[in-house]
Amino acid sequence: MRRHTIKHTESGFTLVEMLVVTIIISVLSLTLANFVVVWLGAASLSNARTTLLQSAETALDTVTNDIRLSGSVDTTNRWPDANGPGGNQFGWTSGTQTLILAKVAMTSSNNIIFTDSSKYISQKDDEIYYLSGTTLYRRTLASTSTGDAAVTTCPTAEVTSSCPADKTIATGVASWSVAYYDQNGASTTAADARSVQLSITLSSRINAKTISASYTTRMVFRND
Repeated sequence: MRRHTIKHTESGFTLVEMLVVTIIISVLSLTLANFVVVWLGAASLSNARTTLLQSAETALDTVTNDIRLSGSVDTTNRWPDANGPGGNQFGWTSGTQTLILAKVAMTSSNNIIFTDSSKYISQKDDEIYYLSGTTLYRRTLASTSTGDAAVTTCPTAEVTSSCPADKTIATGVASWSVAYYDQNGASTTAADARSVQLSITLSSRINAKTISASYTTRMVFRND
């Protein structure tokens, strides 16, 4: 009788092979994790820049809307301000960082208040845009005309029931500038300006990095 011997061959991973595979998987996992972290960081910065740019555009849109309703730039404020610069009630001056707009005064029904209706000369309020620290504010100085819907505003420290706070236009302002141009597009003084160019840069600290966004626009006065 013949005897048949069957040999069983078993194969598997050696300890060294398992260690090599484990190391490779770990390296790939770390590489992928690092890629994801970098991608998320870049996406976060990109979103933050987009948000800053939108905020910059919104801020200047507010100013240009007031320019559309203004006849000109006031060299100095025409109405007294108890909280004027340095305690001077007429201390505001239009310049490269301060813009005083002579905005048409209107009633609560949006009717224009005229000082001389026969010549269509309207009463004006002052809208003052100024930078304090890294915040851009708008202060309103209302005319003394009866029925004027505008309300004079004050800095935060001086707010009362009859004098609300200056409007915050933008925060995190790294730079803010105003330039004046005549009807021919040449640089001029605030008193002779027929258009105003506004530039603003906002900055923010995200993921230990400083990012910024800038926006510039120019608007022509349309009301006398």
